[in-house]
This record gives sequence, C-alpha cells and structure tokens, in this order.
Amino acid sequence: MASGIAIDDECKALYDKFQTGEKAFRCITFRVSPDMKRVIPDDEQWQVKKDAGICQREDTKNAMKVLCDQLVNGDDKSNAQPRWVLFNFEFETAVDKRPTDKSIFIKWCPETSTIKNRMVFTTSTKGLIDYLNMSATNVQADSIDEIKEVLGKLESGNLK
Repeated sequence: MASGIAIDDECKALYDKFQTGEKAFRCITFRVSPDMKRVIPDDEQWQVKKDAGICQREDTKNAMKVLCDQLVNGDDKSNAQPRWVLFNFEFETAVDKRPTDKSIFIKWCPETSTIKNRMVFTTSTKGLIDYLNMSATNVQADSIDEIKEVLGKLESGNLK
C-alpha cells in the first residue's frame, strides 16, 4: 500500500514483463487511478514495446520520442497527470563505445498537475518502488527537457 492507496496487481505483472522473461517493453508507465484509490498501469498507448527489427540504440531514441510526444500532446487529462515511467535505455558509452543498457525510473510530475495529484503521487512513490522491488536509478522530471537530459547524461556516463 502506498500512502493509503493500494497498488494494483497488474503493476507487478507489467513490471515482470518489462524486467524479466519477455523483456518486451522499452518503456512502461503507471499512474494514480482517476478515483485516487489505486496505482494502476497506464493505458496501452503508454506502454512502448521494443522494436527488435532495428538497432536497439535507435529503438531507444524512437521510444523516447514517443514517450515525450505522449507527455506533451496527450489530452488535457493525461498530460497534466503525474506518472511513473520505467524506461530501458540502450546506448553506447562515450568513453569506450561499448553497448550497454540501464533502466531508469522517471518520476514525471508536471507543474500543470493539481496539488492533490502531486501530493498523492509523491507519497505513493516509495510504496510503488517497494512493491515492485525495483532497483532502477530514480530521476525526478517536471519537464520534457529534464527527461531528454537523462539520455545525454547516460551516454556521457554521468548518470549513475
């Protein structure tokens, strides 16, 4: 339970598909339900699958563009909604050009969110992390520029 709100079992099932077994997703997202009583997986359009037919680094960039477009251009209810985004970045290190990957947990809480949404989101974050038993690097983002900055930090080796 997170701040008095339950975490839906579907969150764990989606996380397991992301982290183990299939590893079919590049990006998965969770949000607080409209009634503010549960943490739930976001709608299908927010779950970005990996494209095995292209270079994984290129797939990472494409998925990042899809995510950013969703966050900016979603309907009024979606782009003002805080979200937890788990993103698998595949990139080459700047120093030795070695291919690698890293999962990043982005806490997206745009300034356009209502105070109540921000409070419930913030107090539910630790509960979600604990429930999923997640060890990904945590990043707070309030704007698209902050999310894009993460990719640059990863590629340069400055995000631990």
